[in-house]
Amino acid sequence: MQTTQRWANTGSRNAAGGGRAATTLNWNFGLASAPLLALAIGCAAGDSSGGDTRGGSDNLGLTGDPSSGDPGATASSPSSFGNSSTPAAATTTTTVADGGALEDGCEVGERCGPVGPDPDDCGSLTLESEAEIVELPGNVLLVFDRSGSMAQEWNGQPRWEVAGQAIDAALTPLSDRLTIGSVFFPSSDPDGELLCPDPTGIACAFVPGLLVPAGTCSVNPITEIDQIDFSPGPSFLTTFVGQAMTAPLYAPVPQGRTPLKEALQEANTALNAATLDGITSVVVITDGEPNCEWDAATSLQIVGDWAAQGIRTYVVGLPGVNGNATAVLNDLAMTGGTGQYISPADPGALEQALRDIATETVRSGFDSCDIIIDPPAEAPDKLHLVVTEGGKDQDVARDLGEGAGWTITDDGSSVTLEGALCDDATDGRFEALRFEFGCVDLPPLPPPMPPE
Repeated sequence: MQTTQRWANTGSRNAAGGGRAATTLNWNFGLASAPLLALAIGCAAGDSSGGDTRGGSDNLGLTGDPSSGDPGATASSPSSFGNSSTPAAATTTTTVADGGALEDGCEVGERCGPVGPDPDDCGSLTLESEAEIVELPGNVLLVFDRSGSMAQEWNGQPRWEVAGQAIDAALTPLSDRLTIGSVFFPSSDPDGELLCPDPTGIACAFVPGLLVPAGTCSVNPITEIDQIDFSPGPSFLTTFVGQAMTAPLYAPVPQGRTPLKEALQEANTALNAATLDGITSVVVITDGEPNCEWDAATSLQIVGDWAAQGIRTYVVGLPGVNGNATAVLNDLAMTGGTGQYISPADPGALEQALRDIATETVRSGFDSCDIIIDPPAEAPDKLHLVVTEGGKDQDVARDLGEGAGWTITDDGSSVTLEGALCDDATDGRFEALRFEFGCVDLPPLPPPMPPE
């Protein structure tokens, strides 16, 4: 089995100040999607010139005014989280401290001299706040095709090997935050003749342990020895990869067919029996049209019920999918809430698609929609809430409609996110939330979609 590289993604933020450098406080949790709360000093205009860029590894960085020579203070931030049979949510409580060097005559929580064209709307503001961020673990259920056709080549390797390596590489960086299980289909006939999954038979001549019984149209429950029940990500991947002298569990079953309906039924049983916290995603990986006793209505009902429970079904079609299989897989993906099925052009595209799914499954969000500001902000009517989504900053109106928006108390001591905005913040939609005073020239956050 190919050794895969382990890595962790990191992110960075860029804060801009008008007239003088702005000091911004950032959290970086090792995931580009992890929410941040940044409370900025300085007048934030649309012009980003003279901005002060912060970024790097898993650190909580507090940096003073660069012009003062004050390096500021730093404190470490957790970069990994434990994972038991179901990973517990990890929390980080962080206090935004004094922003370092201020201009002469400036005090925390009070406006300084104007630094923009409009003295009524520009100024600098340093805020102290406390926010708790929760990283919610996710769950992935693989429904993996090990029919005989998975032994055919793709990019010079058997399809099953390419898919297995992509799964290992894509899930490893997030394995500490995932609970993973797998339903492989079909299951082999325990009384069947031992055959080699390698069509040439060459591999089994050197490694007799690769011999496995021929396949049937049956699919065993997730608790059986030829499946992998839900387990912490690192433990799952160890079992998934297997040992050198035996065939991995995902190796094709000789003469195995494609009982996808039966596999979805076993996946449904597994999900109903599991106790899982956080978002759950189902990933179907196959290389052809289902057969055996295929029943489209039953299969679509299963993935439709999952979608109603918030469980999305992603469908990956490997080379070999064509004709009627294309329509079948598209129907499953559409009903499962993920649009068209994924058809990767090469192994690298498959790995990236799986990594994107895993990243969507692990979320970070604020555990509360009430944010305390201490000391209170002066002139609270001039305060702006800015969110970062997909790397783009947006100014959030106080009233977004449909009950969504945010309010600040008259004394400037507390902000409350309301309605869909609160849901989005706690569900991890935004990479960052921050407050800016005056001079905000950013596109507005679109209002929420009206309820159906």
